[in-house]
Amino acid sequence: MTPTSPGPSSAARGRETRAPGTVTSAEDAVRARVALVPGAGGAKRHLMHPFNGRFHPIDHRALDGLIQGMVARIDVSAVDYVLGFPEGGSVPAYAFGRAVGLPVILASRLPLDLPGRVSFEQPHANLGTTHYVYGLEKGDRAMIVEDELTNGHTAVNAVRALRRAGIEITRIAALFAIDHPALWRRVAAAGVSIEVGVTLPPSFAPRALDADTDVE
Repeated sequence: MTPTSPGPSSAARGRETRAPGTVTSAEDAVRARVALVPGAGGAKRHLMHPFNGRFHPIDHRALDGLIQGMVARIDVSAVDYVLGFPEGGSVPAYAFGRAVGLPVILASRLPLDLPGRVSFEQPHANLGTTHYVYGLEKGDRAMIVEDELTNGHTAVNAVRALRRAGIEITRIAALFAIDHPALWRRVAAAGVSIEVGVTLPPSFAPRALDADTDVE
């Protein structure tokens, strides 16, 4: 697949001319339900949205609607597995994999002595920064489905680690992404395309955004 150019999805770009506050699509309805809340002691901020079952019940109807919209835009004919990252990425990865009929693999923070282990880092994680992926083999074709993308470090770290292990990966999807140039450029520089369900303005970033020129 040829990577898309950096920037929001075509669906997101099509909404840029709408009047602020006008809810005209399922994506806009979801965006209106997103909030940024401080963590304990105000040390870290978190996105609260209808699909994060850690803080409140998941709105499965809204999740299914958003996932179906993404499914309609994403070609998975060259994908064997959907890959999700704990904690928040597990739910969208499962929902997307089930919708397209593909098996789902979830990364783990458990360092097990199993063959084919792939590891990558998640900067700024509270529960340990190293993720491990099991169950993929050289030549497999995977697609990452995330809940949120801010700067894109974790997803790009995973792409690089998987490719070093001989796993083909050319696409990332996310329920939410911060509309920021550094994210789009980082993902494009990694040679992967990206599809986003709902874009959010930089004011919703749960952590500091990279400088526009800070792209590895």
